Amino acid sequence: MAACAYAQAASPFPEVALPHPEPPSHRWAYVTLGTGALLVGGSFLLASRADDTYRSYLEATQLDQIGRLYDRTVLYDRLATGTLLSGEALLATGIYLRFLRKPRTPAVTLILEPGRCALAYRF
Repeated sequence: MAACAYAQAASPFPEVALPHPEPPSHRWAYVTLGTGALLVGGSFLLASRADDTYRSYLEATQLDQIGRLYDRTVLYDRLATGTLLSGEALLATGIYLRFLRKPRTPAVTLILEPGRCALAYRF
């Protein structure tokens, strides 16, 4: 009798849909990169202003004007340097945030759905 029994087809395994993680938002990376680029560009404008003020300082003949122009030249030069360094730091931070940092995934995940309960631990 066993030889005459009908062979039952094996039922297919149920498909388990894997959750697709949301792609991470790179908003802060782009804001940081844009701000850094603006600061670097602004540093060139400040350096140009410092050069113009220095040329005026070299051409000045009155003592009070010479001191004021020199102080303004030093101020513009220091602002240009600080702005350039800050912009470069922000550009490096933006590159890190956008391209080098890996998105954080939670170590323990609990998925509750109809007909399914799963607890996953990743390390």
